[in-house]
Amino acid sequence: MRILFVDQFSDLGGAQLSLRDVMLEGRRRGWDMSFLAPGTGPLFRFCRDAGIPTQSIPAMPYSSARKSALDVFRYGFDMSRAALAIRHIVRHREVDLIYVNGPRLLLAASAASRPFIFHSHSLLDKRYSRIIAQSCLLSTKGAAIAVSESVARVLGPKVRVIHNGVEDQGYVRRWSNRRPARIGIIGRISPEKGHLDFVRAARLMPDARFIVFGAALFSDPTYEREVRAAAAGLPIEFRGWTNDVPAALHEIDIVAVPSSAVEATPRIVMEAFSAGTPVVAYPSGGIPEMVRHRDTGLLTANASSGALAQALKAMVANSELFSRCSAHGRREWETRFRLQRFQSDIAGLIAERCGERRRQEEPAAV
Repeated sequence: MRILFVDQFSDLGGAQLSLRDVMLEGRRRGWDMSFLAPGTGPLFRFCRDAGIPTQSIPAMPYSSARKSALDVFRYGFDMSRAALAIRHIVRHREVDLIYVNGPRLLLAASAASRPFIFHSHSLLDKRYSRIIAQSCLLSTKGAAIAVSESVARVLGPKVRVIHNGVEDQGYVRRWSNRRPARIGIIGRISPEKGHLDFVRAARLMPDARFIVFGAALFSDPTYEREVRAAAAGLPIEFRGWTNDVPAALHEIDIVAVPSSAVEATPRIVMEAFSAGTPVVAYPSGGIPEMVRHRDTGLLTANASSGALAQALKAMVANSELFSRCSAHGRREWETRFRLQRFQSDIAGLIAERCGERRRQEEPAAV
């Protein structure tokens, strides 16, 4: 099978880590793969080390704010260039299927006259992005993967929900006997991750210690500066970006996940389950599909810093709840969120779509 993987970023956010896992499975299965994305980030280095041909297109740094007329013009121009690049690769490498790992390049990929799979890792919260995705998926050549039911609902009927999976982070069963408790937030610093609420919750918990692992990625660094300013004088330590997620999870007692609905299914929840680190999260997006309240983690009463602080205090104070969430979270990872299950499910859908194309192209029996 000849697969073209297309992503709107080449840095390693959660969606790109999932794509890397899919390509690792493709290499194991002997697929003929190629990769196209803007920039020159770590995904390109991974592909080159894996022997996967790559092509870079100009970066598309659109803001998440309301789009201006200039933004709309730039998007149309960038899509035209991206579509040309994708068509060239499709013809040159005789691609069977295009795997689109995010919405920005979906329109360009859907115009390439090949079957495509759109993998939606987050909620399409803008009306224009939903319209574009739904229109592209009207094609008989299109199919979609959603990381949660909450994401699938806005995409239409041709969607398969496949939850992400992660590598084993190394299980360490926890007991809530350390004081002061160490509470962490892990991932890129951006509004949808809820760092400001994390800081506000810290203000309500003077007896705990707080650690931020992460940095601005795919977003305006203004938000990170705002978070740091709000944290002044509080017991909050900023560690910067880390690629050693297991070490970060083992250092803290609880991981906070105050994500918005856009986040869908934060990867850190599954990683925390695997490591045995209890999770306290907002009941937003696809998180309630992952976390069973008071069994594998705690869901806050609502999406506010006050509710986050209250739930964190409850987790710290209740040793039985703390230990149960540690042990049951690990069991949840073992049964639902293993990397091998995710890779097998994605590879099966890719093979299915490629098989459909071959059957459609076979000459009719005489």
